[in-house]
Amino acid sequence: MCKIVVVGSLNSDIVMQVPHIPEPGETILCSSIDYFNGGKGANQATAIARLGGTVSMIGCVGTDDAGEALIKSLCEAGVDTVGIEQSSAAGTGSAYISVSADGQNSIIVYPGANSLVSPEMLNRAQSILAGASYCVVQMETPIASVEAVCRKCNSLGVKVLLNPAPAQTIDSAILPLIEYVVPNETELQILVNEQGSYEELAQKLYKKGVKHVIVTLGEDGCLLVNHNGVSNFPAQKVKCIDTTAAGDAFIGGFIVGISEGLSISQSIEFANKAAGFAITRRGAQVSLGTKAELDSFFASTS
Repeated sequence: MCKIVVVGSLNSDIVMQVPHIPEPGETILCSSIDYFNGGKGANQATAIARLGGTVSMIGCVGTDDAGEALIKSLCEAGVDTVGIEQSSAAGTGSAYISVSADGQNSIIVYPGANSLVSPEMLNRAQSILAGASYCVVQMETPIASVEAVCRKCNSLGVKVLLNPAPAQTIDSAILPLIEYVVPNETELQILVNEQGSYEELAQKLYKKGVKHVIVTLGEDGCLLVNHNGVSNFPAQKVKCIDTTAAGDAFIGGFIVGISEGLSISQSIEFANKAAGFAITRRGAQVSLGTKAELDSFFASTS
């Protein structure tokens, strides 16, 4: 099986159950508060490991209890954590997540030690990247490190999957270095910085050099734009409890499928199952399933 490296964020998640996502200026009460290990990078690495992928992670946490807990959790999931550095210069990152009664969420992230991920750190971890076939990166670390990952992977022959979350603009010269870009609807609009339908914006992004553009559309499934044209894939029909880790589960399922030799369409279908399973549970990493759990769940709902 091909090795996958995730370069990204590790956060301590503070999750609050609320009746609805508050409007600007509105104060509401939460019915419960829970603490989970999270961060898009750590979530995606965990998803990959639980689905049977061979995965290493590169990132940074603080020298605090939250950082230790994150590393321990990843190790228990089967993620190689040699590339995770600990620094006393900043605390471990945190995410404050409001989850509404219908399962939708709003997230505020304090980067903390994630802001210390740098091109220099990537140089120290070059041997980890050099041994990989695929690299997954998000945007919860500094944009300079994201662009450096793409350049370094290109020089090493490692294919890059970019999950542009939270979305921000990126040097257009980087886009041709990316094999797969996987934004949601909002992230796509910010990344392209233009108006239009999701299909139109995805095609514009593809024309800028990305090999495959996959737009996740929540309950409407996802959209693929590549050299074969435009394809649509329906989402799994399940009862939604919490969408917090849906995107991370999708990323994990997709890249595991690709690394195992599945076609891009088969990998998207597997990713939709991974995401569908995740939204039936509360929390981030705790909602990510194994292949056996996915098979059992969808066999019982079919």
